[in-house]
Amino acid sequence: MKKLLLASSALVASAGVASAEISWSGYAEMGIGGGTTQTAEFIQDIALTFSMSGMTDNGIEFGASSDLDTDSSGQGSVNGTWNLDNESVFISGAWGTLTMGEIDGAMDWALTEAAVGNPGSLNDDETAHAGYMGSYLDGQYDNQIVRYDYTMGDFGFAVSAEMDDTDVRDPGMAIGAKYSMALGMGSLDLAAGYQQTDGFSFAGLNGNAGDEATVAGISAVLATDAGLTVGVEYTDWDFNGQDATHVGVGAGYTMDAITLHANWGQYDLDGLGEITGYGLAAAYDLGGGAALHLAYGDSEDLAGNDSDSWSFGLSMSF
Repeated sequence: MKKLLLASSALVASAGVASAEISWSGYAEMGIGGGTTQTAEFIQDIALTFSMSGMTDNGIEFGASSDLDTDSSGQGSVNGTWNLDNESVFISGAWGTLTMGEIDGAMDWALTEAAVGNPGSLNDDETAHAGYMGSYLDGQYDNQIVRYDYTMGDFGFAVSAEMDDTDVRDPGMAIGAKYSMALGMGSLDLAAGYQQTDGFSFAGLNGNAGDEATVAGISAVLATDAGLTVGVEYTDWDFNGQDATHVGVGAGYTMDAITLHANWGQYDLDGLGEITGYGLAAAYDLGGGAALHLAYGDSEDLAGNDSDSWSFGLSMSF
């Protein structure tokens, strides 16, 4: 998913629904990309993101959002094919927020990935390398998650579940908590989480129903007032008795119209070897919602085979 902020315009619905609002934002890109396993090709993408919100008479907020995307990047994709993605529905009040859909589980909600200060790229090369940790054990079932989260001041916590539609495996569960503190030079965000699933597919390892997988992790992010952001993330895994660890570090720096980012990650699978990768991204803000992007990602698998990918082009936010 593209990590660029999208500007939005709001349309107030007046067809008998008080205080209901529908907002839209748009994104487009054009450029070129390639790599070891992908010949150089043009990249063009158009996306619309919409959200709907309202409020009951007693102050409970409710809403929904989704992306409508046509992505021609990557071999095998089809030009002009629109896809609905990242759909979610929520209700929220003083008691917290309950969300259902294609969303982050509680652990992913709490922890911060190594792509801190990342300006994004056309083909996500900087976060698609083999050493990058993104979603933990989310998506092991049907990728439809229910999450409850509550925030009180600088502290927040969440619990979530993902179910197997075939009713063969037990539901996957996750918990997460995070805390943010202000410093004289900026801010520090700390987080911890735990997640388990029944069966798994991860880093070339696969488990069937009854094969439990668990992961516990922590993250810390320091953001300075000078434009530098640094983050570290550590997770410990157990796949039905197979142990593994992952560490990811990243940094981003913004100065005027230029944003630079780098991250590195490594899986250490006990008795099997290491999977390593790094990513680089740079962007130049042209103003008015347009920006130039350049990105590179490099991966090394368990067998020591190396591969890379790159992209360059223009993004447009509306």
